[in-house]
Order: sequence, then C-alpha cells, then structure tokens
Amino acid sequence: MARHAADAPPEAPTSFALGPTWVRVGLWVTRGAVVVMVLVIVLAAVDRPGWERFGFDQDGSPRAALPNAALLCALVLGIGWQWFAGLAAPSSTVRRDGDDLRALTVLGTRRVRLTGAFVVRFRVWSGVGTTHGLFVLDRRCRALVVLSPFGPADTGRTRALVPAAEDSLWRAAGEHLLGLVWLLATVVVVFVLGGVLAAVLSAPGSDLG
Repeated sequence: MARHAADAPPEAPTSFALGPTWVRVGLWVTRGAVVVMVLVIVLAAVDRPGWERFGFDQDGSPRAALPNAALLCALVLGIGWQWFAGLAAPSSTVRRDGDDLRALTVLGTRRVRLTGAFVVRFRVWSGVGTTHGLFVLDRRCRALVVLSPFGPADTGRTRALVPAAEDSLWRAAGEHLLGLVWLLATVVVVFVLGGVLAAVLSAPGSDLG
C-alpha cells in the first residue's frame, strides 16, 4: 500500500499557491514598474537635449542620471521580458482547470489547453538550486512558460501541473541543455536591447554611437 502511494503521480494543483490578494498586489506592482521603466527609456530617448548638456565621459557614456537609469531599465526589461510580456508565469500563479492550464500573468489571465499540446520541460540552475520549467504550446499556438523567476521553491508544483515520465539521466541532461538555451536566449535579448539603447544614448562619434 505504501509503495502504491509512493508511485502515484502528484496531484495537479487546482488552485493558486498564493492568496488572491497577494497575486493582485504583485501583478499590479509589476505592471506599474513596467510602465515606469518604459517611460524612463522613452523620456531618455526624446529628451536628449535636456541631459546632453551634462556631457559625456571619456568612453562616450552620458554623465546624466536619466540615460543611465534608462540603461538600467533596459537591462531589467531584457532579463525579465518573458514575464513582462505575459508569456511566462511562476507556478504559484498557475493552476489546472480541467484540461487547461490557467495562469495569472502581468498582462492578464493566460489559458492554454493541454490536450494535444506540445510540452517541453527544462531545468535552469541558479545559485539557490535547480528550477524546473515548462514550455507549453497548444494546438491554437497559444504559448505559456511556467517558470519561477526567484528560485526553486515551487519546483514540485511545476512538476505536478503536467505529470511526466520517471526521471532518467538522459532526460535530466536534455532538460538542463534546454535550460541553457533559455538562458542564452535571455542573454541575447539583454545584449541587443542594451546595445541598441546604448548606441542611441551615447556621444556622437563614439565607439558606441
């Protein structure tokens, strides 16, 4: 009897791990932060005469606070673009609703159907451990990435949302490789976004401009 219970697949979560109040507060704070960061970047781009009078350093980087704040905002947006764009959600805000996964994202509720969906599992290593993620693409080409941006605390919940076959060495290696691809894609976005903005805000004739 004990063996049967141990071999049973984990029950899929049918409610959100966080309370509705915390979810709403977190989502609205994130939405507000995204709006502020975008406004800072736009303001830095259109108000160049206002901050250009503070000059540039020997490398061609602006000395004013506004363009440097814009570069920092671009870095944050690049790192978290999957969550800010509503494509990804931590598993604490994802639940099973019949054959669907329902997620609360920065851009609102996102729902994908698991029946016939293309599911890819990956693992991302961080300083606090390994985080398990899911990429789900349903038949209507609706995509959802289930991944916590703050560590592996809800890894068990992620694995329970879509039960998988038993772990093996090859499966684990493949999932780690896919996680590396995920991280590399994030790095590319950060470099492209930051590089373009740095070129726009740098001194004319400098190596960046």
